[in-house]
Amino acid sequence: MPRVSVNFADAELRDPKLVQRIQWELDRFGLTAQRLGIEVLETVIAASPEGIVARNIVELGKIGCQIDLDDFGTGHASITSLRRFTVHRLKIDRSFVTRVDRDEDQQRMLAAVLGMADRLGLQTLAEGVESVGEHALLAQLGCDHVQGFGIARPMPADQMVDWAREHAARIAGAQKLGRSTG
Repeated sequence: MPRVSVNFADAELRDPKLVQRIQWELDRFGLTAQRLGIEVLETVIAASPEGIVARNIVELGKIGCQIDLDDFGTGHASITSLRRFTVHRLKIDRSFVTRVDRDEDQQRMLAAVLGMADRLGLQTLAEGVESVGEHALLAQLGCDHVQGFGIARPMPADQMVDWAREHAARIAGAQKLGRSTG
């Protein structure tokens, strides 16, 4: 099911009426909460273990919004906070991805993060993928999703449909490569 993810700043998360506003907008457009991803910086979760920010994140998760922990690896969020805030996906910071295809230390670090996420039942998304080598290694290590200039550069909305169609065709073609299992 496609979803749209939105970055929420600390100030927005401090709004005591945030959850009601989000629910109202979802209802207004006839969308389920599962179609909305809420991206929260790891540093915000680490700095806000209590209070209105924490309550809003927990409540957004309870109504069904998908909580993404953005820039994972750059802050000091505890593993406990991943469960407390009902995090669904770790967005692994670019600093873990850079040169992962050429740096064994990076590979071990990323493999550890992906292994932890897998054992906790969390989806993963690597940010800032810029090369075919990075993308391939991330796939081999079991990263669920990638984003970055190696996939596509920002583009006007009117070009998105053609790009998506061409990208889907490339992926379908790639699935046909390799050994036949027939």
